[in-house]
Amino acid sequence: MGRGSSKGGGGGALAAEARERVKGVTGYSITRADGGNMEMFFRESGGETYYSNDIGELPTPTPNGWTAAEMIARIEQNGGTATKYTKAQLVKKETERLEARRQTDELLNREYARNRHADANNKAYRNTRRSQRIARRS
Repeated sequence: MGRGSSKGGGGGALAAEARERVKGVTGYSITRADGGNMEMFFRESGGETYYSNDIGELPTPTPNGWTAAEMIARIEQNGGTATKYTKAQLVKKETERLEARRQTDELLNREYARNRHADANNKAYRNTRRSQRIARRS
């Protein structure tokens, strides 16, 4: 297996970070009784179960202190179906999220730098800054 191989769980730094982040996470693809689809991700910490609807979202405690199995059983009692994600699927979802986040950060940083540079070269901006400096001295 060479570099970039899809076998053996390679994938570089993002995949390694994703594997670390999904440790202890259980994910489900859920089809509700009304036909709508959603995802739920569970994590246990300190004897309490937390859930979120997106893999990167801030988790909240489950209602009534239910476990993941109890929440899924409740969904199925209400006519929904739940399919558990494999670890590979969770890692893939987290890797995609991390890559999208990296690209967004890059774009925002580039635009911030461009706007800051444009502001610094703007005559009105320079005059405002000059008047602010003078005002601070007095």
